[in-house]
Amino acid sequence: MPSIDVTDRVVIQAPREAIFSVLCDYPGVRDWFPDYRIDLLTDGAVGEGARLRHEMAAGGGPVKTRFVRTIRRFEPPSLIEESYDEGDLLGLGRWSLEDTDEGATQVSYHCAVRSNTLWMHVGVALTGRWGHSWAYRKLLAALKAHVEGGASVA
Repeated sequence: MPSIDVTDRVVIQAPREAIFSVLCDYPGVRDWFPDYRIDLLTDGAVGEGARLRHEMAAGGGPVKTRFVRTIRRFEPPSLIEESYDEGDLLGLGRWSLEDTDEGATQVSYHCAVRSNTLWMHVGVALTGRWGHSWAYRKLLAALKAHVEGGASVA
């Protein structure tokens, strides 16, 4: 099965705590990045064991990537590690937030997944790391715009 192992990064002029709280508002992601919908499937606060249903329509198009992730490690305000358990992709994803020497925060998303459905086998084989990074660079740019300026980026 085709796989992806890639890390995408952005530097945001804000403290880790502010960025982490935006990342943990999973249903609110759609407000600043309309191509992405995340629903919390478990009751209670976001933390270890929480299950999340993800749906992304890259570029707002009709083709959607769907998967369910479970939070495996939750270390505010520095780390969220999730396993991809069901759907189009299986594997691990990790949000890392680190202070920079300039007083900003470097936000990284590391994705190590393999395709799990026929259409995703084709998509990952054709676009691989490039396709994943294209989508996550857009997401990270939207996160930066939202946190730094309160604007949304489509």
